[in-house]
Formats: sequence, C-alpha cells, structure tokens
Amino acid sequence: PYHYLVTRILGGDDLHKGQGTFEVEMRDLSTILKLANYNSLILGDEICHGTEVSSGTAILAATIERLTAARTSFALSTHLHQVCSLIDSPVRYYHLSVIQREDLGIIYERKLKPGPGPSQYGIEVMGHIINDREFYTNALKYRKLINWSPERKPQSKPQSKPQSKSNSLTVFRPSKYNAKVFIDSCEICGAPAEAIHHIKPKRLYKLAPNKGDLNRRSNLVPVCSSCHLDIHRNKISIL
Repeated sequence: PYHYLVTRILGGDDLHKGQGTFEVEMRDLSTILKLANYNSLILGDEICHGTEVSSGTAILAATIERLTAARTSFALSTHLHQVCSLIDSPVRYYHLSVIQREDLGIIYERKLKPGPGPSQYGIEVMGHIINDREFYTNALKYRKLINWSPERKPQSKPQSKPQSKSNSLTVFRPSKYNAKVFIDSCEICGAPAEAIHHIKPKRLYKLAPNKGDLNRRSNLVPVCSSCHLDIHRNKISIL
C-alpha cells in the first residue's frame, strides 16, 4: 500500500510568496525527494519546465535516478526527450500517439505507445493553430539554425572540407540586392548564410535592358562562404 501520493501537476509563479515558476518547481521537487520511498506514488507533469533545457534535463535525469533507486512508483511527463538517452535504469518510456495529416490537421489518438515520441513537434502543432504560412516558415528556419551543428557533414558534398566558422545564431538581415531575400541559412548545407549568390551571374546583365531581373528573388540564393566558394569553383551547380 502507498503511504504517500504526491502530485506535481500545475505550474506557475507564486505571486503571494514572491516565488518564480522554477523556484516553486524546485520546492515541490524537494518535497518529492524527501517522501520518495517504496510506499510512495509520484505523479509529475513537466517537472523542470521553468528553466533552460540543459539544466532542466539534468535535474530531471537526477530525479528519475533517485526515484528509481528508492524503488518509488512514479509517472512523469516531459518534453525533455534527451533524458531518455541519459538514464541507465529500468525505466519504461511511453508517448501519446499523434498523427499529422494535411487534410485533417493534427489527430490526437490518445493511445499510449512504447518509446519516446518525436523530439520536435511544437512548430508543427503551431502551424495548425496559427494560420500564417510566412510565420510558420520563419519558425522552421530558426529551428533549422538552432539544430545546425558545424560537425554535421552535408550529404550533397562528397568531399570533406571546413565548414563555415559561424555556428551560432546570426542576426538575419535583408539582402542589399533584394529586401525580400534574407541572409539566413545556406540553401545548400543549412549552415548560417554569409552571402547572396546570383544564379545567373551579374556579367550577363551588364548590357541587358532590364537589370531588375538580376536581383529578382528567383535569381538570389543565400549561401555560406564555403558553399559560395565551391559554386565559383564549379564544384556545386545551381540551376
């Protein structure tokens, strides 16, 4: 039989006590750790969602390790999926199945299935709620840059070479050639872009009557310095 039933479901600031969300979470977690034993049942929803991802994941992993060692019965929900690869204990993972369809949107099946679910899904859910294609595309662009790693080798390039030195988020700026084209991520390898490449080169437009076609959106491609160099070395072709 259980002597303690501890739930940690709601989250938010405690304005009366002057405590922020994370402080409230940690005080609740302190109580959970003190009462964790064989005769305890712990139910927690999104523990550690009030701090940044790395610390939240680490604290959650330590929590699972402690509860497992104390032989506590527990069920915790989290969006910090990386914790699954950190824990080396007999913990079972499940996820609620969700189906995404273009015609019907997002379908919540409400079925528990083994293993962790997709680690990235927020933008997809947002896209079905906020009907703004440009906003959705920009969000995907930023997530792509956040996930980009300088060690990741682009699959389209058989030759190994140094990547762009910049591996952090950059301040996106419009191109001087066309304000509707942003220097964001490289269209070839996904690294942060540093230049704009003209698909049809500038020299072809020197004598052309309509030089506006030179800087139209379809003729401009944001690229990193490494890919830009390969284009001019004829190692990469853009049609």
